[in-house]
Amino acid sequence: MKNDDGSPAGKQSRKKIMFILLGAGAGILLLLIGSGWFSSPKKATESAEIPTTQEELEAYRASLEERIAALCSSVAGVGNVRAAVTLAGGFETVYATETKNGATVYATVGSGSNAEALVISRKPPEVAGIGVVCRGGGDPAIRGELTALLSSAFRVPSNRIYIAEAKK
Repeated sequence: MKNDDGSPAGKQSRKKIMFILLGAGAGILLLLIGSGWFSSPKKATESAEIPTTQEELEAYRASLEERIAALCSSVAGVGNVRAAVTLAGGFETVYATETKNGATVYATVGSGSNAEALVISRKPPEVAGIGVVCRGGGDPAIRGELTALLSSAFRVPSNRIYIAEAKK
């Protein structure tokens, strides 16, 4: 049996099936590429560049402890200082807002699924408490001076600061 153009009927049917299968395969390939199936996974170095919130908090706390130790060491009669800091919460992100139709909403940059809230600033966590162990910390005068110094420098109430004498 032959078609109107003189070619065998089976050969033309096989061509149509081949084109359909080829088109379906190309469609599946495009779907897989679009979903990220063939994209390379992130390298460990790329993900390590962005610190996690916990790492940021730890680095901030360690920085505060170093600053406190350096500040206390500069006071006469104080030496061998070790400091510990307790933080209240974490970093606070402050976003820009705008009023639309009487309602306050976050201001965004970008559009659609790429829209992101506009960040104004990031506030560090508050210091909840300070503990200091140092040589000279047993002297009431030095203890009072360090407490007043730390209270004013870090905005911590004096009842949340403890100074102790270091071992000899």
